[in-house]
Amino acid sequence: MIDHEFPVGDSPSVTIGTRSGRIRVEAGDPGVVRILVDTRDSTFEVTRRGDAILASGERGGRADVTVHAPPMIDVEVSTASADVDVVTPVGRLEIASASGDLVFDTATRLQAKSASGTVRGNGVEGEARCVTASGDIRIGIVGQRADLSTASGEIVLEQCDGALSVASLSGDIRVERYTGLDLNAKSMSGGVRIGIPPRTRLDLDASTLSGKISLPSSVLSPEPPEREISVKVRLVSGNLRIDRVD
Repeated sequence: MIDHEFPVGDSPSVTIGTRSGRIRVEAGDPGVVRILVDTRDSTFEVTRRGDAILASGERGGRADVTVHAPPMIDVEVSTASADVDVVTPVGRLEIASASGDLVFDTATRLQAKSASGTVRGNGVEGEARCVTASGDIRIGIVGQRADLSTASGEIVLEQCDGALSVASLSGDIRVERYTGLDLNAKSMSGGVRIGIPPRTRLDLDASTLSGKISLPSSVLSPEPPEREISVKVRLVSGNLRIDRVD
C-alpha cells in the first residue's frame, strides 16, 4: 500500500495513469492532497512537481487509487478500463478511457473521451466536451458551451445555458430544458427531444427523411418573447419533438 500526503498551494492538480482498477476522488482537507494506492505494480510511483501530483506505474498493472483532495482540484486521468468516481466538486476534469465509466459530482470544465464507458455527472459550470462510442452521456446542467457526441449511446442533458452541439448515430438525444441561443443536433436513427422555456421564439431549421416532426403549439402570448433561439436538426429516420417546459 502506498500512502503519501503533500501540502499544496492554491492551484493543485492530480494526474493519474493506470491500465485498470478503480479511481476515486473524495473531499479532503484544504491545502493537502493525500493519495492511497493499492497495487502489485512495483513501478507505481506517486511524485510531486510543485502543486502537481503525479501517480502512475510503468508496467500498466491494476491499481486502486483513492485521492483525498482539497476543494476544486484539477483532475486528469488516463486509463484503459478503470472506473473513475469523483464524489467531490473539482475544477478541470479530463478523462481518457477505453471502457471505464466516469461518474462525477460537478466540475468547472469537463473533457471526456471513452470507447464504451458511460459519462454521468451532476453539472459542469463552464464548457463540457464528451465523446463516446457506445457509452451513454448523462449530465445535469451545463452552464456554457457543450459538445456531446456518441455512436450508439444515449445523450441526456437536463439543462444547457450555452451553445449546444449534440450528435449520435443510433442513440436518442434528449435535452430537458434548453436556455441557450444556438442548438445543433444530428442523428441517423435516434430521436431528438428538446424542451424550451415559455416566451421563447424558435428559429427552426429541421429535416428528417422518414421520421416525424412535432412542434409546440403556436398560441400567441400577450407578453413579448424573452429570447430567440436557433435550432438546427438533421435526422434520417428519427423523430424530432420540441416541447415548451417551465
